[in-house]
Amino acid sequence: MTSSTADATAPKGPRGPADAPILELRGLEKRYIGTHALKPADLAFKAGEIHAIVGENGAGKSTLIKLLTGVIPRSGGEIFWEGRPVALSTPHEAIDLGINAVHQEVVLCRHLSVAANMFLGEERTGGGLLKHRAMVREAQAILDDLGFDLPAHAVLGDLTIGQQQLIAAARAATRGTRFLIFDEPTAYLTRREAAQLFALIRRLEAQGVTIVYISHRMEEVFELASRVSILRDGTLVGTRAIGETDEADLISLMINRSIEQIYHKDPYTPGKTILETRGLSGPGFENVSVTVREGEIVGLYGLIGAGRSEFVTTVFGRHKRTAGTVLWDGQEVDIRSEHQAIELGIALAPESRRDQGLCLNLPVGFNINLPVYERLSAGGLINGRREAEMADAQIAGLRIKTPSRGTLASSLSGGNQQKIVIGKWLNHGARLFIFDEPTVGVDVGTKAEIYRLFSELLSRGAGIILISSYLPEVYELADTLHVFRRGALVSSHGYRQASHEDILTRAIGV
Repeated sequence: MTSSTADATAPKGPRGPADAPILELRGLEKRYIGTHALKPADLAFKAGEIHAIVGENGAGKSTLIKLLTGVIPRSGGEIFWEGRPVALSTPHEAIDLGINAVHQEVVLCRHLSVAANMFLGEERTGGGLLKHRAMVREAQAILDDLGFDLPAHAVLGDLTIGQQQLIAAARAATRGTRFLIFDEPTAYLTRREAAQLFALIRRLEAQGVTIVYISHRMEEVFELASRVSILRDGTLVGTRAIGETDEADLISLMINRSIEQIYHKDPYTPGKTILETRGLSGPGFENVSVTVREGEIVGLYGLIGAGRSEFVTTVFGRHKRTAGTVLWDGQEVDIRSEHQAIELGIALAPESRRDQGLCLNLPVGFNINLPVYERLSAGGLINGRREAEMADAQIAGLRIKTPSRGTLASSLSGGNQQKIVIGKWLNHGARLFIFDEPTVGVDVGTKAEIYRLFSELLSRGAGIILISSYLPEVYELADTLHVFRRGALVSSHGYRQASHEDILTRAIGV
């Protein structure tokens, strides 16, 4: 470690007893008009521990983060920092104490360099001038020391979302942080990037930094944390030592549902073939042959960049195929545009719902009806009654938590935004649904609802292509599982015909 990095990451300030809480909440609560977002909660975070927080979307996790980082004022209760009462009324107060957060959605400046983002607000200057080259050298030394193979001179927006997440983590870790909150940090990370992040978290723990780790991925909670607290409907249900609980116990506390109900899968006998590709090639993949039948889930598994998303977006007409054929209902088709794919009956719920699946600054109802406005219009006028009926039907059927159809999509949780993406294609009446990472960043309860929706689609005779980097998901749900590696389809398996180890081996290529 360089001396500058050591100084930056070393926790500052006085230390109490090893098990003394660095931060303690007593009756902390938050009320909005008509909503009790966080009911009175007592919770203590020990100095130098990794403390996980789990709960469904809407359970109060985001509210807790905002309270601890000074983004919103509390409605009641007390907060103690090292035994002293504090207000935490502004983000500046939280940062001055050493409280920082790494959010699921990166909140850095995409148009600036990695180095500029690393030192944002603490720029290196001399003679009134910005010393950018010095910042690049210093930032690169920090990234290299942390084991992050990332270029400090690159423009942040040119990196993947996962790489941007690592930059946000590195920035937070080198700002005198003593209490660091990670909110769904691995949602967009590859396995390698996640391993790098976990190494950083353990390093910070060893230095005495308190880590609050918020995740829907139970295996990460058990790998990293020493204690876990459970939120449900704004209530702190309890805190458990990791060695005294298990995944089934946590899920039951979170959603009052057993783990067996999460991956519920109704048996269906596949019907006729809807889609077939023969030797299909395009940007990022080649020679892929798959078949999707009515009532069937076809899973695509592989590492990030293996060619899965490129394959389905070519089927959807977003990219031009370079070889091979596509058959729809047994007839060869040449899908040259997304509009043509939609007209055939193909729907795509993309990997990045915020960037590609939603109009965030428009209402929920508008988003849901977006593919069907031609049907709702006559003579250039929209039928307002039908528009409202179709939106309300999907909001009710999918249990989308929104005050009204007129609420902006941007204000909803990630899980509810995903339901909007799905709802708009249900209105359209598609026959082939392509879901690319449909449960990234959503809780286990919402996952169960999405899986039940899959079952409903299959019962209607639809076919599903499911892309997921989370192996248990495709393993438990896919009737046929195809494994991609470096742009090629390297193996295919029937339902549970191969072990997790076999599938991972094919995906990694070892």
